[in-house]
Amino acid sequence: MADQLNRIPQYQYLYEVLRQDIIRGVFKAGDLLPSESVLQQQYRLTQPTIRQALSLLVQEGYIRKHQGKGSIVQSIPIGLGVMSLKTHAAQADDRPVSPDDLSAELITTTILAKPALCSFPDDMLFFPADEQPDTTYYCLERLRSVDGRPVFYEKLILPNRYLPNLARQRMENRSFFDLLRTKYGLVVTGGEQKIQALPADPAIARQLQVDPGKPVLRLEKRIDTNKSDFSFFSLLFARTDQFLLQGRF
Repeated sequence: MADQLNRIPQYQYLYEVLRQDIIRGVFKAGDLLPSESVLQQQYRLTQPTIRQALSLLVQEGYIRKHQGKGSIVQSIPIGLGVMSLKTHAAQADDRPVSPDDLSAELITTTILAKPALCSFPDDMLFFPADEQPDTTYYCLERLRSVDGRPVFYEKLILPNRYLPNLARQRMENRSFFDLLRTKYGLVVTGGEQKIQALPADPAIARQLQVDPGKPVLRLEKRIDTNKSDFSFFSLLFARTDQFLLQGRF
């Protein structure tokens, strides 16, 4: 544990340990996590550190706090960054669907363009006002699908700092936020987003497998992290005819 704590904040390490225990089934939906006092003794951490780790688990939907009981484990969230998915009541073929039909195994991530150095794109609504004019960025593109059906097409733009060997990291079928957290110690803390509906141009329609001109959702985000000089940006197009988006931000 000492080696881990030298690389990332203590609360973040505890969060990751508990999160992995939930994913592996050590703690199942409905189970209670150990109490704060037990976690303090087990990991030799302070109460504020314990509570910070538990708050992060609450924010990401892994547990909920119940007054008088403690931290109750939830069903594993089917997450896509800061968003989660739920099915509509019926699919396009009118087959009734239960939210339980949507499992993490159905979600795939395809990297369309690996991280490469670039200038900040001109078509963004946000702009990194505090950066120097000669700052370079990593740009990458990915497509996220559920059971083979494209849902998100996304461009990510990240400052070229704190990210050694980013282009060499495995990104297929992997949470990008988890990669930033576990590899680089960058934890998402919030941000700002702008949302609009617009007709899909031919390039977006091709990626999302919809007819050109069909309405899609455009979400642009400035995503802040635990490092005050590192915010990154996401330009995301989503089809919501078969899935609902939900989440905290």
